[in-house]
Amino acid sequence: MHRASRHLLLALALPALAAPRLLRSQEPAARGTAVVRGVVQAGPGEPVPYAVVAMPPRFAQRFTDENGAFTFNRVPPGTYRLQARQVGYAPVDTTVVVAANQAVTVTVTIEHLTVRLEEITVVASTGCSQPGPPDAGSPELAALLAQIGQYARQYRLLATAYQFRYRMIRTFADLDEAGHVDWRRRDTVEYLSSALVHYRPGDVVTTTDQPDGTTARAVVLPTAVDIADSVFQAHHCFAYTGTVTAGDTELVRFHFRPPDSLRAPDLAGDVDMDPRSYQVRRITVSLTHPERAWDKMRSATSVITFTELLPNVVVQRSVRSVQVLAKPPLLTGARYIARFTEDQLLLDARFLRPLTGRQDSLP
Repeated sequence: MHRASRHLLLALALPALAAPRLLRSQEPAARGTAVVRGVVQAGPGEPVPYAVVAMPPRFAQRFTDENGAFTFNRVPPGTYRLQARQVGYAPVDTTVVVAANQAVTVTVTIEHLTVRLEEITVVASTGCSQPGPPDAGSPELAALLAQIGQYARQYRLLATAYQFRYRMIRTFADLDEAGHVDWRRRDTVEYLSSALVHYRPGDVVTTTDQPDGTTARAVVLPTAVDIADSVFQAHHCFAYTGTVTAGDTELVRFHFRPPDSLRAPDLAGDVDMDPRSYQVRRITVSLTHPERAWDKMRSATSVITFTELLPNVVVQRSVRSVQVLAKPPLLTGARYIARFTEDQLLLDARFLRPLTGRQDSLP
């Protein structure tokens, strides 16, 4: 059995660092129907690319293109509610009236979101006795979580309607108490974008099959999609903890943690967001009660980073995970493995269907 199977893997499936080229529909309107064309903008001459638009229930969500433009074909006569959504902007619903055999042109203006961060009370990370999303007494914190929700909807659309496979390069290492590498292995694994693993309270440690045929314990790390989910929010407390610095950038942070009464291993951590765009830039996660997942483990932490692939399209890019092990009892003078590390980084991605008349791929 390979030594990597001893690790408690802290990085499972990551959304790929990829986005599709959008196919502009040229389908003519059927007799008696109409074409609805439009653009989403933040102001005159300021298009909002890759916003999500829909006219429910008949016309499902789709992305605007790089110029903020969208098209709905074969729209029967009637009155519709056109929705426009984008992270960092206030949502807009507008009414569109469609007549038979007539083209409709719509301009939707959405406004940059303004959250009065100075009015959010900074709270120290303490206990959690009453889990659940922020209540009416914390509207600004609730607004930050709402932007996480919009990101989640955008990513689900990207991952399912524009399905792709992607490869991650993984590097495992064992380090002794002085930080010297005792063993290292690198491999590559492939994932499917739509194969999302969902959070379940107190059930975040599982087993996963490895490329070499072995199995390993793994922690299901939360993505922003999980943090937006009602189940995750119902089983965690949230608190705004102020600002942090990442390089030259100042980010706003909120903390999440499971209830103190939950004795099984679960997830606590911090979400760092850009205060101008309200996009997620980093999630730091710690496993609670790690010794109950593995009696030799004293701590397990992961840092997930994000990047803007396209304007307004933010995706996960990498994971850095570290496990700290207990010193073996009665050990004197001998070297011992003190830490396991795992790094994951996107290698490439490939779409499964032609999006622009040919097979798209990203190096």
